[in-house]
Amino acid sequence: MTIDFLWTLEPWVLAAYATCMILLFVYACGQLHLMWRSRKATSPVDESAAAAEAPPPPDDPPFVTIQLPVYNEQYVVERLIETIGRMDYPKDRFEIQLLDDSDDPTTTLADHALRRLTERGISVSHVRREDRSGFKAGALAYGMRTAKGEFIAIFDADFLPQPDFLKRTIGWFTDPGVAVVQTRWGHLNERTSWMTRLQAFFLNLHFGFEQPRRARAGLFLNFNGTCGVWRARAIEDAGGWKARTITEDIDLSYRAQMRGWRIVYRNEYETPGELPEEMSGFRTQQYRWMKGGAQNAVLHLRSLMRSGLSRHVRWHGAHHLLSGSVYLLILSALLLSTPLAWLKNRHIVFDYVDFGIPFLFSTGALFCVFHAAQRPKPEGIRANLRFAGMMVLFLMFTMGLSVHNGGAVISGWMGRESPFVRTPKYGSARWTLSTYVKRRLDPKLFRDLLMLGWLGFGLAIGWQRGQFALYPIQLMAAAGLVWVTALSLIHPLRATIRSGFGDGSRAPKAAVRG
Repeated sequence: MTIDFLWTLEPWVLAAYATCMILLFVYACGQLHLMWRSRKATSPVDESAAAAEAPPPPDDPPFVTIQLPVYNEQYVVERLIETIGRMDYPKDRFEIQLLDDSDDPTTTLADHALRRLTERGISVSHVRREDRSGFKAGALAYGMRTAKGEFIAIFDADFLPQPDFLKRTIGWFTDPGVAVVQTRWGHLNERTSWMTRLQAFFLNLHFGFEQPRRARAGLFLNFNGTCGVWRARAIEDAGGWKARTITEDIDLSYRAQMRGWRIVYRNEYETPGELPEEMSGFRTQQYRWMKGGAQNAVLHLRSLMRSGLSRHVRWHGAHHLLSGSVYLLILSALLLSTPLAWLKNRHIVFDYVDFGIPFLFSTGALFCVFHAAQRPKPEGIRANLRFAGMMVLFLMFTMGLSVHNGGAVISGWMGRESPFVRTPKYGSARWTLSTYVKRRLDPKLFRDLLMLGWLGFGLAIGWQRGQFALYPIQLMAAAGLVWVTALSLIHPLRATIRSGFGDGSRAPKAAVRG
């Protein structure tokens, strides 16, 4: 193979790279179209007015089953049960099911907390299974067998619903076509670190932009796994909870909507929850979400596109199902950037640096939609500068996650099976002393280091050849990878060191009181 033959690969590498850039641009255009479509559908509604329009619960409140799926949540399970016990709803009109698959002190702690609720006249049941088959989906399906409620409210262990939650959501079910009422996620620990701030920044795009605008435009949206209420009949009509993906909430949401049910999203009503504070837990959560999204695309994309639904519903449904696969495009572009730096203008004589403009347009579109998602809206020079700084950090962090999340997407598209790995929650406990924090390095971290070396090689080639067109993308990605990798190394080390100064296996303080 002569060197001249290698030069002829330039058009093919360029075409693959340009395809990634164009598809990223298409994704960004989809977000802009969602903004335009929602404005066209109806005029924006003031949030306070929307809150006032929430229909009151009926005079004869329906019976509600509150399901609390937990697995090894010793640091937050008592807090969860006590919070649910303060629900401002007639005691004879709701029951609590603790769906407990735990194999640690969580079960004992939960028994004490449930006993206190029983003494207050609240109907509770501690549901235990022989095994964790089906993981969370299996637990929810198992609980449905004995659930008495016409409606099913679901809360993960790290969320703290307000006492008026049921009163603020049940009224929407007077519309017989409503399957789910989903509320906005809040963040209990947003300001703990830059990592939690960036997580909140990203989640606010989904809850502050995508969900409300899809709802306003009459498009498909999804139940987010927690902080919502299902109509039991809708769950049954859609085929029930299934464990064929690791994001069972999206799966059931699409099955229900394909059968004509609707999801109501309440952006003005917030249910706060806990964000992962250490990188291992965050990587676990991201892997589950990205892989599950790809699994649902495999399951539902074809039937959605072949349905008789309007083209806008089909287009934005596909856009939603494929959103996690954007990481695969970012990963592919970064992998191609190094050979492109070596091949650039070896075979093609004209300078095609301007063909990177779609990437700039994509970035500009993301700035627009993220700006629209902020609450309160950035006003003034300082606020907008802070927002711009967060956007730059977010883009770096996103590129730093491209290897990890891209691998999850590939696994989902290829149909590889993997267990449902929960995101550890710590409540008020120090995560460095927790029994749940991983003190060993994630083997997948080696792939991040390989990518960092690959990008470094590309930067060196560009420097040697005086070709700097790819430097902005490569430098941002390299900085993001250094950031993500450093936290992935530092957090287990911190936990290991701290565990030497305290007993990481001890139960939380709440257990002593029990």
